[in-house]
Amino acid sequence: MNTTAKGNAFENRVYNYFQSLLENDELGFASKKSSHIFQHKKYDTDTSRKIEFDITIEISNALSKDDRWSSLVVIECKNYNHKVDISDLDEFESKLRNVSGSSIKGIFVTTKGFSRTEIEKAKKEHIALIVFSENDKKWIVSRDINRTPESMMPILLGYNSVGIQPIIYNDETFCSIVDLLQSLGVKIEEKKIVSIPYYSKDDLKRIANQTYRECFPLNNDIAGEILCKKFPDYRVLFENHPKGVLGMLSFDNKNISLSDEIKSDIHRMHFTIAHELGHLILHKSFISNQLNELSDYDENSTPKLSDEIVTRMEVQANLFASFLIIPELEFNREINKLFSELSITTGRLYLDHQTCNQTDVNYCINKLAQKFNVSCEAIKTRLINENLLKIDKHQPTRLRELFR
Repeated sequence: MNTTAKGNAFENRVYNYFQSLLENDELGFASKKSSHIFQHKKYDTDTSRKIEFDITIEISNALSKDDRWSSLVVIECKNYNHKVDISDLDEFESKLRNVSGSSIKGIFVTTKGFSRTEIEKAKKEHIALIVFSENDKKWIVSRDINRTPESMMPILLGYNSVGIQPIIYNDETFCSIVDLLQSLGVKIEEKKIVSIPYYSKDDLKRIANQTYRECFPLNNDIAGEILCKKFPDYRVLFENHPKGVLGMLSFDNKNISLSDEIKSDIHRMHFTIAHELGHLILHKSFISNQLNELSDYDENSTPKLSDEIVTRMEVQANLFASFLIIPELEFNREINKLFSELSITTGRLYLDHQTCNQTDVNYCINKLAQKFNVSCEAIKTRLINENLLKIDKHQPTRLRELFR
């Protein structure tokens, strides 16, 4: 693919991404749609010439009879093999200034990130920056452990690769694409934003226990064995994912792709397979039905997931995974044995500054982690969730090192 074709393909992907979010129904108090998206539309300038932009979103005043837009979102797309050059940002900012109109917002989209100079320039000119994925595979969602602002800045700077969800930086903060558009006055059709059913902790425990009983795994690779029995057409493979992305699930290709970085970590690998299995059991049919897709959850559907929905899906999959690979009956049996062995009569462990309590907690967590083939952190989380471990809130910082 030559440079022009590559640029056009990227621009089309970005256009489809934004188009899928825009409202299509009429507003309740107006006869017109409030937002329209265009490619390569030309706009008047303060001189006699016109300027053409890659993508624009025109937002009209719902109460006005004037057909002309009242505010304009301009989206510039650059698919480079390197970071955006400051001259590109300067040119984009100059074009924005020359367009006739009072309310114009710029968004600059690329795949390789920006330098600190460009980020400062964008902040000064109130231009939003987006690092868009180059991945055109059809995934449901990635198990991404690095979605904090501290971890997103290296992606914005081009040091790390972006995952499936784009990185959006606007006015010194990271936000979701829906939040960005809504802040600019773009109306989003609520019924096109996927909602995930609510599952209580007890619901997830019940579903996990039922799944375990149906498959009755015979070895320590609980998640892998259940995956083979319930979804025999799915396979597990390893790939080089962006930093922090442990696993991805594909409905289209019917595989679970694990990050190369966890090849040697059997505990993380086991939990990640169980996590993706949770997505298959909890979310697959619902997402397919709600999005009116055939069977996959592709890049044009991904933006319909707000940060809240992604968080809910991840929490549900994590809890399901914990209940599945640490079965309730066996877990309770092992806890009772350990409590009896250590003469613990309070019904729970207690972690504070006392050496004896620290020793008991550390001993139990390591024994349980070994028994259930999971990490110490996973056992600690399970103990806390089951109210079997109480941690003194005033504990010294050094106690946190117990579980690292």
